[in-house]
Amino acid sequence: MTTMSQTVQVQTLPAEQLKTAAALIADSFRQEGFTRNTLNLSTPARQKRFADVGALRLSLGQASGQQLLAATKGETLAGVAIVKPPMVKAVPWYKLAGAIVRRAPRLLGMIGDVRWRQGLRIKAAMKPPATLPTSYYTLDILGVAPDFQGQGVGRRLLEHIHVHCDQDEQAAGIYLYTGDEKNTHIYRRFGYEVVEVTQGGPLTIWHMFRPRAASV
Repeated sequence: MTTMSQTVQVQTLPAEQLKTAAALIADSFRQEGFTRNTLNLSTPARQKRFADVGALRLSLGQASGQQLLAATKGETLAGVAIVKPPMVKAVPWYKLAGAIVRRAPRLLGMIGDVRWRQGLRIKAAMKPPATLPTSYYTLDILGVAPDFQGQGVGRRLLEHIHVHCDQDEQAAGIYLYTGDEKNTHIYRRFGYEVVEVTQGGPLTIWHMFRPRAASV
């Protein structure tokens, strides 16, 4: 059981929590627009493969220098965010190969879960707008566990991310995209504005940008 009174703490995601974080993201994004239109998650086995692939993504993101953040309430992981810096380092080939080989059976199983035609059309529409500045952070994922939604977890993650990004004078701001219009209203409250709207098959994609604060 969760309580509103617990303080939300944000820190770098510990390596030992990658699988837990991947399961949280899979759970919170199961009904999200991109997921709903590109994957068939109709069975527990398909949902587990989705989480397993998410763990690989987190592992590779960590190796490439992406910022993986954990929001906790008490001892419980309540939210996860992934932020890509303006420059992402390449993952060494041996680490990439090893990670893929270890998960090969699950990755192969995922092939049948993908709605390829819709996925390819949506992927083309996900390309960042050409009007964006040359240097910016990307909020790749922000997921809150269903039991903790509406308790300020997402807000605390965003505040932490914004403080970090605003301290980088070389970056113009932070970019994100969403396939759910209701999210645009939430992000607007935190200083994001829609800079482009694209259509990927059945899915509308809103591209949003928050300029770096002038003074921090």
